[in-house]
Amino acid sequence: MIPGRAVSFDNRQGQILHGILHEPHAAKARGICVLLLSPGIKGRVGPHRLYLKIAARLVPLGFHVLRFDFHGLGDSEGDLPERALADVYNTVHSGRFVGDTIAAMDWMERTAGVRRFVGSGLCGGAITALLAAEADARIECLLALGLPSVLEGGPENWARVLTHQEAIGLRGSYFQKLTDPASVRRFLTGKSSYKVIWRVVRAWIGDRRAVRSDRPATHRATVDHTNPRFANAFLMMLRSRRPMLLIFAGADRLRAQFAEHFEAHNEALLRDLPPIYEVHIVTDANHVFGEPASVDDLLDASEAWLVSRFSAR
Repeated sequence: MIPGRAVSFDNRQGQILHGILHEPHAAKARGICVLLLSPGIKGRVGPHRLYLKIAARLVPLGFHVLRFDFHGLGDSEGDLPERALADVYNTVHSGRFVGDTIAAMDWMERTAGVRRFVGSGLCGGAITALLAAEADARIECLLALGLPSVLEGGPENWARVLTHQEAIGLRGSYFQKLTDPASVRRFLTGKSSYKVIWRVVRAWIGDRRAVRSDRPATHRATVDHTNPRFANAFLMMLRSRRPMLLIFAGADRLRAQFAEHFEAHNEALLRDLPPIYEVHIVTDANHVFGEPASVDDLLDASEAWLVSRFSAR
């Protein structure tokens, strides 16, 4: 267990936020704080204590690590008034917790003298770090774990953001349903998701055409559903030459969404901007990097990338 001390500070609305600060030995301190921002509606520990595992790797290397609960989550004051989970996520993707993140940096600067930060976190924590970096230049780089680039749409809108990779994965199960009387009955009575079925069929046809013509298939979503807040902030990071490491789980849809909705639709623009973001895929990992091997891969990649950017004291 990595040692840490309980801390608290106010956000700009006067709500008290509670967290844990892990501090390196003074002789090794780099003067850099990694902000591990809470994922989605989860607290400062992260799924399967992921944030503790990250802190245990980074603190001995000389990094401060601060993890805290956003307002309305965990031990912090405030509440979340939304009734639907997708609505909560969309407010997170639109910057709900940016103010809390800036308050944390203000507190670190006041009390610990740390003025340089790495924005980091899983999923909702990653998008919060990106949007906070857009608002505050003290975040010098981004270490994003499972960075979402598309807004949540709820089950009824799943087809809208279904990626090519997901559609191909669903192909076998949909073809099997052709022999299931209950599934056929659902289809004939208007209870099936016809948009999803059509998306799966289109992906299958596209791949078959590519094979017949001996050309690679192009996996570009017809409509760019990238979160506009994400796009603006990401391009700003590139223009300001702040590096980013994007770590995606191999079994997660977020990498495909980033590629098909953002990268493909902004190919020309990205070509003209500094190539300072890197993508690392943790093969076969799920969204929360739940397996020990996945955590080891994530930690190794994170450590190598951070150490290469910040020299030791």
